[in-house]
Amino acid sequence: MEELKTFVFYDIPSDRIRNKVGSICKDYGLERIQFSGFAGSLNRNMREQFFLQLEALIGDHEAKVLILPVCEKDYMQRREIMNIGGEAEELDSPQRHRG
Repeated sequence: MEELKTFVFYDIPSDRIRNKVGSICKDYGLERIQFSGFAGSLNRNMREQFFLQLEALIGDHEAKVLILPVCEKDYMQRREIMNIGGEAEELDSPQRHRG
């Protein structure tokens, strides 16, 4: 089964629930890319299990969670800007070249 790059973003007021969601993301092999954002490769079955596990954890608690699978072609078109320590750096995807 094909794995797709999967992004997970969440906004959860409860520290306890938010921390558990982060732990579950790591359990699925996702890497933190933002304070409340993770990315990694998951196939359809893993995404469904992941979703069901988060749904059960969140229950009636206030939460917004986005699970976004992206094909390789679209993922390669991504553009990122990182500003760490006051030095901004634009990170082009591997297929993009500046010139």
